[in-house]
Amino acid sequence: MRIVNRAAVDRDSLRQLWSAAMQPVDPEDPRKRYVKIAASIRAAILSGEFEPGTKLPTQQELAKFFGVVRPTIGNAIRLLQDEGFIRSITGSGAYVNARARIPAAENGEPHPLHGVATFLHEAGHLKNLPRAGWLLLAIPRPESVADHSFRVGLIGVTLAAIEGVDPGRVAALCLMHDVHETRIGDIPSVGRSYVETRKPEAVTRDQASTMPSEVAELLQGLTAEYEAKKTVEAKVAKDADRIETLLQAREYAMQGYATQAWSDTSIEDLRTEAGKQLAQAIVAGDPHAWWSTFASSYHELRATSRARQEKP
Repeated sequence: MRIVNRAAVDRDSLRQLWSAAMQPVDPEDPRKRYVKIAASIRAAILSGEFEPGTKLPTQQELAKFFGVVRPTIGNAIRLLQDEGFIRSITGSGAYVNARARIPAAENGEPHPLHGVATFLHEAGHLKNLPRAGWLLLAIPRPESVADHSFRVGLIGVTLAAIEGVDPGRVAALCLMHDVHETRIGDIPSVGRSYVETRKPEAVTRDQASTMPSEVAELLQGLTAEYEAKKTVEAKVAKDADRIETLLQAREYAMQGYATQAWSDTSIEDLRTEAGKQLAQAIVAGDPHAWWSTFASSYHELRATSRARQEKP
């Protein structure tokens, strides 16, 4: 009869998990060994491989994994502690923190809103991120995710008023609905069949990790509510997202692009009565109507404007 050493099997299984989570150090990397090891563990935390509350391998196990002596591991652990990524409990081990602290600046304590400022810079990257689905139609400079989110917010406020729900809450949900794409990108329908990413809730949690708790909780709550789509406000916000896609599809169609599939799916996915009614108005209308009436009286309007300027 074969005797199985279950403890050895468990250790082997753990090592396989660590190997998937942490990257071996690069011998060609000129940084000090403990810095490279800290970078590997930090990457596993930032990528979600080591989730908050996860107990790290022991220093002896880490030393064996990275092929170094224990004091080197100790230096790496202290560096991660100073950065706020992990905490050590005497007699128990090292654990991943739920929220990383802001590393102290060399000249003193960082500003308490440093994490908020960093997040707002990150959100600005949405201006540079194109809505990837439109690239399938070879639209050379499609709208950005920020462009999309701005009008989603306006639509959300409008739909909230019609539905009789909180417009402020809906607007906040609309503003946050795609912010996670700064880190995972805007993946078109084709890519979703092949690409797996972390959930938006997990991305927002990481984005908010160095913010004051009241701000972090608000942003995380908005993302969780939008993704769950259970509240009336979340349903209205999601319809606002669909309506914006419908509007953009109509506008690109006027430029000669074949956007009917985008229009059809946007309308089919609407859930609120206000959203369905607004979609009917959009389909029945003309994207150029808001300015075409001015164009039809262009010469007269220009003459009126000149006459006003010539008055003493």
